[in-house]
Amino acid sequence: MCAPVLLALAWSGTAGIFLVLFGLGLLSDVLDGALARRLGQESDFGARLDQWADFALWVSFPLGAWWLWPEIVRREAPFVIVAVVCMLLPTAIAYAKYRAVPGYHTWSVKVGSILMGAGVPLLLIFDLAWPFRIAALFQLVCAVDELGITYLSSECRHDVPSVFHAAQLRRGPAGRERS
Repeated sequence: MCAPVLLALAWSGTAGIFLVLFGLGLLSDVLDGALARRLGQESDFGARLDQWADFALWVSFPLGAWWLWPEIVRREAPFVIVAVVCMLLPTAIAYAKYRAVPGYHTWSVKVGSILMGAGVPLLLIFDLAWPFRIAALFQLVCAVDELGITYLSSECRHDVPSVFHAAQLRRGPAGRERS
């Protein structure tokens, strides 16, 4: 729900509130899943909704950053492009395969989100580029992990921690290949 508000704040030039709301969006992303699990309220619908919310947050952010900090975004363009492509491409390929958006919630993406959550504010507030660059390059690991899961899974899945877990699911409980 905060994606349109983020865009409105960026368009109006309200950088401080934009960053605070983005941080709150990231925090809610972490807390909503933990809270759902703790309360026993996990569902396929909730996993899909979470995936779309993450997508909206991470798609709205680069556009808002471009409006607010165009010189930094231009300078960091190769890393921004790598990060955005690595975030969008696995989802697009999974959608092409399944006609649905999986919510893998991989460990690598969780680490990548933490790295981005630290790297982006350090870049935009303090013009400290190296944490963002590391986070952007780590998105390659996340993309490979998600693409591997999509390759190995014959059906759209949610909550697959890694490509190694997808390989185990493919083999089945007895450890032999499924056809």
